[in-house]
Amino acid sequence: MARTDSGLEQRVRVAAANSGWGLEVTHRWTLTSDGLALQTDAVPFGAWDVTWPRIGVRFDLPAGLADETATWFGTGPLESYADSSHAARVGRFTAPVRSLGVEYSRPQETGHRPALRSLSVGPFTVSTVGSHRAGFTLSPWTAQQIDRAEHPYELPTSDHLYLYLDAAQHGLGSRACGLDVLPEHQLWPQAFSWSVVLA
Repeated sequence: MARTDSGLEQRVRVAAANSGWGLEVTHRWTLTSDGLALQTDAVPFGAWDVTWPRIGVRFDLPAGLADETATWFGTGPLESYADSSHAARVGRFTAPVRSLGVEYSRPQETGHRPALRSLSVGPFTVSTVGSHRAGFTLSPWTAQQIDRAEHPYELPTSDHLYLYLDAAQHGLGSRACGLDVLPEHQLWPQAFSWSVVLA
C-alpha cells in the first residue's frame, strides 16, 4: 500500500504457485465528498488458454447485514447472468438479503445481478461510477465455502455477509449437462477497469 497525491494505491499480483500467468491488480482508494471511491484495474499476464469464471472484488461485511433488506437500482428482480438475462429489467428493487439467492439441493453460487447502479443494505451503500457497471452478489458464504459443501447442511455458520462486485462473469452453460457457453458469453482473459463508491 502506497500513498499518492489523491489517496492510497495497492498493487497486487495474483497467480497460482509456480505459474507464468496471472493478474496484475491495482486498487486506488480516494476519499471524496460522496464516500470512499475505489478504482480497480486488472491486467492479465502470461499465456492464458482458459476462460475465467469471474473478475471482481469481494468485501466482507458484518454478518448482521444478512438479516437486513437490500434495495438496489439495477437489473432484477431475480438473478441473471451473461447468457440468462432476457427476463431481467432495469429498475429499483427491494428484497430481504436472504432471499436474493436460490436454495439449491446442492449448494452453488447464486444471486448475481449485473449492471448495478446503486445498492443499499442497512447503513452500507455502494454505487458504480463510469460507463462500466459491475454486477453484485450478496451471500452469507464465500465461493470457496459453497464449493466445498455437497449439501446445504454442510455450509458453515456464517461470520460475514460477502459482497461480490464483479466486472464480468462467464455464462452459465456447461458441457456437464447441455451445451457449453456460447462464444459471445465466454469470459476470456482481458484487461478490466471499474469504479465504485462506498458510503
